[in-house]
This record gives sequence, structure tokens and C-alpha cells, in this order.
Amino acid sequence: MAETDSLLKRLVGTFILDFATWLLRAPVRAARPLQSELPGTTVAVDQVFQVTLADDREVVFHLEFQGRRSHEPMPWRMLDYMPRLASTYHLPLESVVLYIGRGAGADDTGIYHVEGLDGTPVLTWRYRVMRLWQMPASELLATAPVAPLVLVGQTQIAQPEVILPTVVTRIRHVADIALRSRLFTALLALLPAEEMITMVERLLEHEDFVMELPYLRRIREEGREEGREEGREEGREEGRREGEAEILLRQLHIRFGTLPTDAVARVQAADPETLLRWSERVLSAATVDEVFAA
Repeated sequence: MAETDSLLKRLVGTFILDFATWLLRAPVRAARPLQSELPGTTVAVDQVFQVTLADDREVVFHLEFQGRRSHEPMPWRMLDYMPRLASTYHLPLESVVLYIGRGAGADDTGIYHVEGLDGTPVLTWRYRVMRLWQMPASELLATAPVAPLVLVGQTQIAQPEVILPTVVTRIRHVADIALRSRLFTALLALLPAEEMITMVERLLEHEDFVMELPYLRRIREEGREEGREEGREEGREEGRREGEAEILLRQLHIRFGTLPTDAVARVQAADPETLLRWSERVLSAATVDEVFAA
């Protein structure tokens, strides 16, 4: 899960209106990120936004990504997160756990309570559970805006030869070249099977704006090699960081043209969290300096 966490956070941060519309099941007018580090002892949620619905209602939208393994059971983590969010923002709260990977969250009902001595609940909490690995791909295509479609590789795809070209076609209708490229990159990175990756790459082989394809191929080759050897996790993380830096440099070039040497050096030296923060600013920043602002 660690290898996709940064990608998913960056994706949702960029396309929050699409993801909020899909997961809140309501038209969304606006959204802005909120502080993910919660008060009290140091605790950070995956992502949290203040969302304005189309009918002008305000809601705190809290999203967690979870794979098959968790250091602490998700229900108890959510019991820690949700009261802090509620007491911090004093707004209606919608929390969603998005489970990724076959079997992840199989026993999570999303509804829990603690009983008192008389057997009646004294504490109840609820969040919505979405297990992508149980969702038919056709359902995702029918209910989601364009950005969440990049998660299709994590769903049940009965007919990839039909589903994947449909997803590619819908992403092609995204007018902004940088956003379109980012969506195709995420789609490929989240596909689970080599034959599916090859199918999509063939559909995209003449799309010169998909600049990250060589990087994705290299990462997959490195991953296969590293899977045959133990003790190379640190090297894999460094390779992933370099790849993310390369993607950010290409996005900056599209947005601002030729970059100053010092800007290139800053990106190449940045850690993964900093790269994620800068990549979220690329589309809204007016200058390169605004991307790098503290």
C-alpha cells in the first residue's frame, strides 16, 4: 500500500471535486484542503477537505486509503480520527475508507459501538466502507466522474477489452493536457496485471503527452527485479522518489516552460512529502516560486 499512497493522495488532491462528488454521492461546488495533522498528540489522517455541496451545505470530507495490512485495526483508528475532526471543524462529517487490494477490509462493517454495563450502546461511530476489490468495474464507470476511473484496475474487470478502452476514451475528453497526462499515468500505475498495462499502453502509444510512460516501465522493471532480491527496499524508495521528481519537473515544464537551474536542483533533491506538496500546487500557482513557497 505504501507504494500507491502518495500517488492516491496526489490524485485526490488534484481532482477533489470529482472524488468528492463520487464518494459523497452529491453534486459538489467547491472544496479546499484542511490540515491533516489533528490536534492533541501527533496524529495525521490521509486526507481531509472542507467541501461545499451544490446546495451550499458545508461538510468535512475525510478519506482514508487502506490496504490489506494495518498497524492498528481500522475501526479504532477511525474512533481516534473522527472525534478530533468533529471537534476541530464543527461541521457535518463524512468519513470514507477506501480499501485497496483483494481481501482488504473484508470484515469492516463501518458501524461500531461500545456498550455500557446494561448492554446498551454508550458510544457509537460510523463511517462508509468501499472495497474496490469487490466492486464491478461497470459500476465504477456508471457512477463515477472521470478522475476516479483511474482506480478501475483495483476493481473486478470481467471484460478488460471493453472496460479499459472505455476508460481511456473518457480520460481523453479531459481538455487540460497536464491533467490528462496525470490521469493516464495513475491509470497505468494502478493496473494490477501486465496484460492490462500492455493493452492500455497500446491504446496510448501515439499520445505524445503521456510523458511518464518510460518512467512507469522502468519502475515496473525495477520492481520485478527487486522482487527477486531481499534487502533492497531502500533502493526502491529512492527510485520511486526520483521518478516522482521527474514527473513533477515535466509538469512544471508544461506549466511554466524552461525551468531555472536552481528550480530543477530543488526538485531533484526534495523528499517524497515535499514533492507531493509541490505537485498539488502546480495547477493553481501563477509562478514557479509560488509552487515552492513555504
